[in-house]
Amino acid sequence: MSAKTDLTPRLFAGIAALGLFASAGCAGTEAIAAGPMGDAFAAAAGIPQMDAFLDYETQVPPTEALPIDGDYTISTLGKRIRIDRGRSYALDPWTHAMTLKIRPNMVIGKDFRQISATEYTSQDLPLLGTATMKVQPDGRIAVSVASIPPYKYVLLPVDGGNAAAPGRDETPVDNGECRNLDIDPNSGDLICLD
Repeated sequence: MSAKTDLTPRLFAGIAALGLFASAGCAGTEAIAAGPMGDAFAAAAGIPQMDAFLDYETQVPPTEALPIDGDYTISTLGKRIRIDRGRSYALDPWTHAMTLKIRPNMVIGKDFRQISATEYTSQDLPLLGTATMKVQPDGRIAVSVASIPPYKYVLLPVDGGNAAAPGRDETPVDNGECRNLDIDPNSGDLICLD
């Protein structure tokens, strides 16, 4: 009886973790799992964490510069990345899927290719899928990753410092109160997920 009692909390924690993994396609769940709450939950549930199996930017040779090169915030995570000559790497740390620590300068995307004036593809390394990217008129980049499950997010230019959208006349404004920004699919406006 005591063995069953000792296993019960871990069993419930495991079931809860499985539920979070099953719903990993949900932006809110990914944001929670990537932040301090995800780290605390993983530690409480006894889920081991380790560095992600990713190269650092010094280990991945750059290719040609692209019009989308620059710093961005991932809308669903509130974490910054840099797209730089055919690869992207983390500027901020986060935990992916509650187990893998993504450290600054770890490469999270590679093989960037320009398909048209506003469309690009790359390999998203943490999500293990091909990312299709479409530059919006205001400089944001809508990303769709063919992963399991499929995942969508928006790359928001940091401080309006990206020239990906030629002729754009306005930059999305973050009033400092939001950490998780996204685009309203109906209106196309920037919204706060917090």
